[in-house]
Amino acid sequence: MRLRELGTGDSAAPAQALAPAALNLLCSSRSQLPQPPGQERTRDPHITEEGLLVSVPQPIEAKTPLSSGPHPPKSPSGIMLVTLLIALSCMGLHTLWQAQSVPILSLGLAPDTFDDTYVGCSEEMEEKAALLLKEEMARHALLRESWETAQEAWKRRHRGLTLPSGFKAHHGIAIMVYTNSSNTLYQELNRAVRTGGSSWEVYMERFPFKALHFYLTRALQLLRGSGGCSMGPGEEVFRGMGTLRFEPKRLGDSVRLGQFASSSLDEAVARRFGNATLFFLRTCFGAPIHALSVFPEEREVLIPPHEVFLVTSFSQDGTRNLVTLSSSNQICSHFNCAYLGVGGQPDSSSKGAFSLISWKTLLLASWGFQLLVAGP
Repeated sequence: MRLRELGTGDSAAPAQALAPAALNLLCSSRSQLPQPPGQERTRDPHITEEGLLVSVPQPIEAKTPLSSGPHPPKSPSGIMLVTLLIALSCMGLHTLWQAQSVPILSLGLAPDTFDDTYVGCSEEMEEKAALLLKEEMARHALLRESWETAQEAWKRRHRGLTLPSGFKAHHGIAIMVYTNSSNTLYQELNRAVRTGGSSWEVYMERFPFKALHFYLTRALQLLRGSGGCSMGPGEEVFRGMGTLRFEPKRLGDSVRLGQFASSSLDEAVARRFGNATLFFLRTCFGAPIHALSVFPEEREVLIPPHEVFLVTSFSQDGTRNLVTLSSSNQICSHFNCAYLGVGGQPDSSSKGAFSLISWKTLLLASWGFQLLVAGP
């Protein structure tokens, strides 16, 4: 599990624009959203294990002050005192540099995230994803190797598992691919997810994991079951970040994690990775995947990129940031069925494609943005 994470087109037409509505709920239009903490730029030596580009301040250079007066006597006690003062000064500078070198990233709505939920088209995507996966594996050696390895493991693992209706082998294999941290594929996927939604063209031409994203998203929808948080407050989980310090701008803000985000039902597991930021979360759309995970003992709950949380608490414990997020029981989706060139409002008369949850669709923005609310 990656509690320490945090990560060629088709000729279909661009997503159709949705009609704006008078309501302005949790999310505003893309142009008004804050930039995501995981936005990529160029490769850099300071890229962290989460795959995020960060700026690390240089250590402060210690300079010896000039003096025009006489030098102190070079007695043993004087030399020891000077040596001690220099050592203490260096320790202080090193501690200051360590504190400054941990980047601080603002939590926001991650507007460039590719956040398709495939509402109204899951059956058609199931038909197309198999061939799409073969094409993408032919272009991406690590994806092919990871999928083939997970496929063999799935043959052994799935026996004896109780899986929800509609859950297929490809869904389980996708989870095993993601949870296999022996390679960097999960990081590559999340880097692509964090930036692949900047436009429909970027997704179609540069997003190399279309099939994997669909299978993983669909797996979480099936495993989570219906109703969101309509029957309770959500699952309490914990997420530790080893190298990045996340801070909300203010309490009450709506935020997304902006990628597939690993969390654990066990706080102690999360704390092993949480030297910089520890998240306390209640999730309505995260799904328990430990039965399918490469590391079942970590009791993993995987949170999808599109879930919207409210910031309810923020504090600091030494150098560690403590952030509490409660699910709003809503998802923020700029795309829907993007690969099929649809992207517009799902057919309200058809619930078969996403029968897990009863949806209300609120049309908010001008180019295919939608906010979906779980509930009757």
